[in-house]
Amino acid sequence: MTSDLGFVGRAPASLDEAAMLAVAQRRAQFLADASRTVSGSLNLPHTVRRSLSACVPHLADWAQIMLIGREGASYTCLVVNGTGTSSAARRHPDADGVNGQSRLLVTGRPELLHVSLEQDPLEPDGLVALVPDERMREQVAALRPADVLGLPLTARGTTFGTLTLARRTGFGFVAEDISIAEELAVRIALALDAARRYAERAAVATVLQASLRPPELPKLEGSALAARYRAASGDAEIGGDFYDAWGSPDDWSFVLGDVSGKGVEAAVVTGQARHTVRGASAVDRDPAAVLRALNTMLDGTTSGRYVTAVYGRVRRTGGALHVTLGSAGHPPPLVVRTSGAVEPVAVRGLAAGLVAGVEYTPAEVTLAPGDTLVLYTDGVTEARHHSVRDGTRRLCELLSQYAQVGVDALVEAIEIAVLEGSDGTQRDDLAVLALRAAAS
Repeated sequence: MTSDLGFVGRAPASLDEAAMLAVAQRRAQFLADASRTVSGSLNLPHTVRRSLSACVPHLADWAQIMLIGREGASYTCLVVNGTGTSSAARRHPDADGVNGQSRLLVTGRPELLHVSLEQDPLEPDGLVALVPDERMREQVAALRPADVLGLPLTARGTTFGTLTLARRTGFGFVAEDISIAEELAVRIALALDAARRYAERAAVATVLQASLRPPELPKLEGSALAARYRAASGDAEIGGDFYDAWGSPDDWSFVLGDVSGKGVEAAVVTGQARHTVRGASAVDRDPAAVLRALNTMLDGTTSGRYVTAVYGRVRRTGGALHVTLGSAGHPPPLVVRTSGAVEPVAVRGLAAGLVAGVEYTPAEVTLAPGDTLVLYTDGVTEARHHSVRDGTRRLCELLSQYAQVGVDALVEAIEIAVLEGSDGTQRDDLAVLALRAAAS
């Protein structure tokens, strides 16, 4: 609320030195409070509303913020005697035309407009120039005669919006008012710029997550597929582990891998690796050729990251599945027979991205009806701080117990076992892929 001294920027001439000092302290306190208000959120709409509330009613009767976005200009206003905010979206005003908002953007200098009772609000360089939206303009016109002050919002050398303030008759803007409004505009610009940058980065992260999120597994005749994926505790929905499966019912491919490191950088390499494997398999489905392509892609980057992976080609012959596997430094796949016996597949190779020109030697395995091939990342075997040998032994014991259940229940049992043994703190990403030859 405004006090008997009027708006915060104004000091009556009759005040003595003590009173003038009090006014100066009030201004300083206002700017300090306003700074905390406008910087209290990184959500852009919230920051806009906070910025307007810092202006109204302490500095103006009405305030408007215009921001330039990809789809044009958006206007949001707050009026002192209203019941909240009202907003409207308009395209970016023509910077070559006679328009107050355009001039603020181009020149980066404030503009002061006096709107009299006789003046037509629709004059090209009148109120419509600073308040293009009709509904918002009616609110300002109701204050006539009034002063309307337009201020640029500039941060990092770019004017990306404007702040427009209006005061009712008898409380027009004088030099000291404009000075404090400019100071506040600087603070608002910094807060809005931070919120805009945060929103842009959040949008990029959302797109990245959508592109890297584990895919839905295809339904392939004669086989059953199931998978589980969980990023490490505290990380986003994306991480360094990945899996994929694609192809025709009688001849298809799968991959499961693990990128070194964590965070967004590892997630980017995850996407590159997954798409490289898919692309290479479209040319040659031989595991040695696909892993060579993956190694070449990583060797040509400057990320310094490497990938362990198992790639397989599956061909259906009668009721059995014939699988050709290649490994790039990944934990060995496990074959779970219907009897409960668990056999590691003897396939080895150097992790991709470490040394150029690596050759990979495939291995063959046949899954009879009911047999299951299980691929996993080290987040499974190294859970609970176990050694690789101890973790692999425990996994084999679990797989033997679940040899007869469905593949969905099997991968779920693996995930539950890892989480139960981690005390709620998952140190590494987890990915599991299970392939079973359908029982005849």
